[in-house]
Amino acid sequence: MLRAAILGGTGYGGMELVRLLAGHPGVQVTAITSRSREDRVADLHPHLEGFTDLRFRLEDDESRLAIARESDIVFFTKPHGVAAAELPAVYAAAPDAKLIDLSGDFRLPDASAYDAWYGFTHPAPELLAVAQYGLPECGHRDAIRNARFVANPGCHASASILALWPLARAGLVRGRVGVSSVTGSSGSGASPSAGTHHPERFTNFKAYRPLRHQHLPEIVGALGANARVDFVPHSAPFARGIYVTAFVPVGDASAETVQAAFTAVYADEPFVRLRKSPPDLRAVVGTNLADVGVTCGDGVAVVTVIIDNLGKGMAGTAVQNMNLMCGFPETTALDRPGVGL
Repeated sequence: MLRAAILGGTGYGGMELVRLLAGHPGVQVTAITSRSREDRVADLHPHLEGFTDLRFRLEDDESRLAIARESDIVFFTKPHGVAAAELPAVYAAAPDAKLIDLSGDFRLPDASAYDAWYGFTHPAPELLAVAQYGLPECGHRDAIRNARFVANPGCHASASILALWPLARAGLVRGRVGVSSVTGSSGSGASPSAGTHHPERFTNFKAYRPLRHQHLPEIVGALGANARVDFVPHSAPFARGIYVTAFVPVGDASAETVQAAFTAVYADEPFVRLRKSPPDLRAVVGTNLADVGVTCGDGVAVVTVIIDNLGKGMAGTAVQNMNLMCGFPETTALDRPGVGL
């Protein structure tokens, strides 16, 4: 059994990792940390009662390095800006451990982009060249298998890239792309704020950070430097999920040509389901699945992609990446259907 550590396990990402890894036959979570808690994980996440006997371990600079040295795989599930400060020491102190960062701190290859998009100066630019971006379905699978350190993709970015990658790969994008992405409240993290508190979110719907969201450079980077993308995220009153609608100019490309581009990329992908009509969000909640629907007309392809933001948009892809990095079958602990309701 490989030993996995989850650094920063009190949030939704750590919670979901414990849930998924509880069913993994080759990996055991041996440590999960907190800055303030030492109680049972199931006391904070009661749905895990009976599935784990883990207790939170208090984390400081010394214990973090000790835990990493004891582990085969280390997941960073911390807020943006924290991993950038803490991960370099772990990378150096635990050379035998594989690392997966679920924050945005190592997703962009250009250090200067962090000032513009995340609001901080990156303290470890030398590691940006080492981190492998980790969306297996979109050209990264072989590199992930050989990587020691993977930067897990963002939730909005994952769904948006899945929507656009096949058309970009086939050279069918004929102009500026528009992407509308709708997210559930868990995408804002476990700590409520004025904009994410339940009374503010319930029965409400709004756009936020239009054209300026930090996942936009991820999307553009995956498609190529010349890609032109207008990205508008929205906040919706459901807990889990991302619903992306992409409007892609395809010129005179036929519907058959557009559909063939998606079939060529996704027909054999274990976590992508090509749908004949726009998919329903509830079909993927609780899973690592991405459902994709494509409609064509008047020179435009409308692509809808749905994922669970905590699954395919976060912890699910992290486990998928871990499977690739550690030599397990890619679907291990992830081959499950959605709840349906």
